[in-house]
Amino acid sequence: MPSSTPAVRSARGRDDFAPDHGKGFPIARKVEFVCGGVMSRSAGIGMGRVRSARMQEMDCVAALWVLVTEHHGSLDPLFRMRRGPVAEGELRELLGALFRDPDVDILIFDVEGTPQGLCIVRIDRAPPILEETERAEITDLGVRPAYRRRGIASRLVEEAQTWVRDRGVSRIEIQVAHGNIEGQAFWRSMGFGDLMDVLHKRL
Repeated sequence: MPSSTPAVRSARGRDDFAPDHGKGFPIARKVEFVCGGVMSRSAGIGMGRVRSARMQEMDCVAALWVLVTEHHGSLDPLFRMRRGPVAEGELRELLGALFRDPDVDILIFDVEGTPQGLCIVRIDRAPPILEETERAEITDLGVRPAYRRRGIASRLVEEAQTWVRDRGVSRIEIQVAHGNIEGQAFWRSMGFGDLMDVLHKRL
């Protein structure tokens, strides 16, 4: 993935998850059981809320992250995940580091005790060379299919923006693939605009 933080900073941004085709990644199949029991498909979002995930919910966060990533792998081979225990172990190590990082917030949308949406936001700091030395980035965003089109992604992004503002940071970035049409539309509807193009070349 095009990032200095492997497997997290990626060209994401779509307001959904792909169907669970994580047969080679066991944690993806745990999502319905590790997050407060089997999900209630009929549950509404009236009582849902955005909150920070807890370390003990790492299995659930990892499973949601896998679903986000697998969707993006279907858009472009560049984003396809590795399979097997080594990749799963690396993902757990990476998420553990994010949970411990004070400059990261892992937000979930909780419906009846079950996370149905995920948003990861971080603050990046640079040496005092340019006038701007801090910026934020939303690296991951997704909502499970049964809960799409209900404003959950917007609520997650709004909470992420509040978290960023509260830390005195005035600008936030996202990366979204050119081919992710729905993602492009979503982020523009949230007020995000063009900044730069990322060009690449296969050798």
